[in-house]
Amino acid sequence: MPHRPRIGISLDTGTPDEQRKVYELNADYPNAVLHAGGMPVLLPHTHDHALRLEMIDSLDGLIIPGGADCDPRLYGQDRSPRTDCMDPLRNTFDLALLALAEARNMPVLGICLGCQLMNVQRKGTLHQSIAATFPESPIRHARVVDSDPANPTRSSFHDLMLRPGTHLAAVFENAAHLHSNSRHRQSVDKLGHGLLASAFAPDGILEALEDPTLRFWIGVQWHPENMVDTPHEKLFAALVRASRAALSPAGAK
Repeated sequence: MPHRPRIGISLDTGTPDEQRKVYELNADYPNAVLHAGGMPVLLPHTHDHALRLEMIDSLDGLIIPGGADCDPRLYGQDRSPRTDCMDPLRNTFDLALLALAEARNMPVLGICLGCQLMNVQRKGTLHQSIAATFPESPIRHARVVDSDPANPTRSSFHDLMLRPGTHLAAVFENAAHLHSNSRHRQSVDKLGHGLLASAFAPDGILEALEDPTLRFWIGVQWHPENMVDTPHEKLFAALVRASRAALSPAGAK
């Protein structure tokens, strides 16, 4: 039986009290990888460069999931009062893993915060607040306030326009449009080196990016892991397929 490609997933952090930090991850991420034929591997954060190398060398693909906000000092901006900075160790760890994955041409999927970190890793910048920067936009991108049993993630929803000829469009069989969930307060501003915008919301806000020169290097602002039994599952299938292609004939590094 062929080996499942090993897909690393960076964890988020929580602080239930001051003395005990915990790792967190929505189960939809590893479940989406399993459903697509991959083996999810959860990655604890470390400052140790040797451990990071060992981690990345054990993987065939990488997912950087959602979370709080990237430290704006990393892209040359002062912190806005609306910015909720992520755990500094996760911030450093995720950017380091992206650099290591890029050097290996390892397939990477960034989701929400992960998409933004992919841009910052390439020296791009972010809009720290969509609401403040685009006050006239008719599109709601952020999480809705009221809970709804039919919408447990409290996501907003809107259409996406896919850029023809991109890797992302190919994932969705050259569809021109998608309907997607949305719950991001920040968005990409200046694109980083070598990156291409591959999807937009109707208000023009960038919703996906990629590096067309790499095997699979795609970041999306929406949350495909929450959209079970929809075309959005094709993103995980494509990630696993690209990761499997990197395996040796024996299925091992």
